[in-house]
This record gives sequence, structure tokens and C-alpha cells, in this order.
Amino acid sequence: MPTKRSFFRISILPMALLFLLSGATIAQTGKQTIMLKGGDNIEIEGIYFPIPTPNAPVVVLLPDTRCDKSIFSKFAAKLNEAGFAALAIDFRYKKNVSAARSRDEAIAAVQQQDLNALVTYDTKSAIEYLSNLKNVDPERIGLIGTSLGARVALVSGVKYKVKALVLVSLSGQEAIPGGVQTKTLLEEYGMKPVLFMTSEKDWGGDFKAAEHNKLYIDWAKGPKELKVWPGSGHGVEILDRKEATEFVLSWLKNNL
Repeated sequence: MPTKRSFFRISILPMALLFLLSGATIAQTGKQTIMLKGGDNIEIEGIYFPIPTPNAPVVVLLPDTRCDKSIFSKFAAKLNEAGFAALAIDFRYKKNVSAARSRDEAIAAVQQQDLNALVTYDTKSAIEYLSNLKNVDPERIGLIGTSLGARVALVSGVKYKVKALVLVSLSGQEAIPGGVQTKTLLEEYGMKPVLFMTSEKDWGGDFKAAEHNKLYIDWAKGPKELKVWPGSGHGVEILDRKEATEFVLSWLKNNL
């Protein structure tokens, strides 16, 4: 079983330029707070950045141990500006970890919960919501997960046959403790594209995340890429780096 650390300016503008800038902010100001309900009737909250053009690709953002969609506030806006719809969701255990005084306490609180519910209900409800929206192509849905969210994304990607996966700071031999082995999941994901991201000193897996990801890239069967960023960083800390954001956006445009 993975250890605790594995879890987880005012100016006068020409009218044409003013119009362009106004258009660029529509995607951000048009974001919507939505409620999602899984098959067990437990509700979770999401923030949806609407599809900018018909049949544009859509990305579901799955959070880390904090179970809080707000960690994606910067990145989700960047996705939308780049032409993607985006749905960032809370996980159902957000309240369980809200009182935690440290990362280790948050991890311990989540470890006591049923992590399969994050796949079976939370992520499924997000995918179903998007699939039923007008102008959304259900064949162009991808998942981005960070830390705990990367684990949920991998299992969900196989289970719901999503088109592309971005797995940030995944570590360990099992995605979910007691579940299917990571190697088997990557093989079952088949020929669909997957991007692995970590850092040289990512603390996931007791600071072995980079080492683990070098195994994952060999286990994946379809179009695949591994990006190990210099220095330290874990999960959304990596994703929010300017160069990392640009890298992921480019990768999604080519694979989703």
C-alpha cells in the first residue's frame, strides 16, 4: 500500500483591441457553479467553464487530497481561454479534510474513506453532466488529475473510456489501495493518449514519484509522454507553472 506521502492598467484602447480583450474574458466571466449528484444521491459542487465553440474538447479537473476544486482556479481559466471547456469538481470528502491542520492530517482523513466512490459517483457524475450538454462531444472528454486526483483519473479513464489523460504526480504500484495495479490499468487504457508529469523532487511516493513515472511511461501502450520538471513541486504546484501550463495546453490540443 502506498505511504501517506504518496497520496497525495487603465489605458485608452482602439475599439478593435477593446473588443478582442472583452472576448477573451467571456470564458472566465461566464463560469457557472453547478451541483452534481451521483448514484448514491450525495451532491458535490463543480465550477464549469462553458464550451467556447460547438464540439470543442472538454476537460474534467480532479483535485488532490484537499478535495477542493478551487486549486484549479488559475489553470481552468487558462484552459478555457485556450479553447477548451473545463469542469473542476470537489470530491465528496472535502468537509472531512477541511479541519486538517497539516498535509499529513488531510491525507490520513482521506485514507479512512472509500476512495472508489470518487470514481463510481463523483467523476462519473461529472462525465455524465458534460456528455448531456448541448454542443459537447462525449467522445472528446479528457481527465486531468493531480496527486489523489491522478489516481482517480487513471481508474476513471479506464472505466469510462475517456479520450485522454493527464496524470500529475501519480506514484505507487496501485492507483487506489487494494485495487487494480497501476501497470494493469495503464495496459487496459489501451491506445489512448496519456501524459505523465512530475518533478525531480516530487514528494509523492516518499520522493519516488519521478522514479515511478519512468516505469509508467513504459507500461502505457498508446501515445504517451513523460515530463519531469526540474526542482521540487507536487501536483497543482507543477501544473500552475507557466511553462507547465503551456506544455499541457499544447499537448491537449494535439491529443484531445
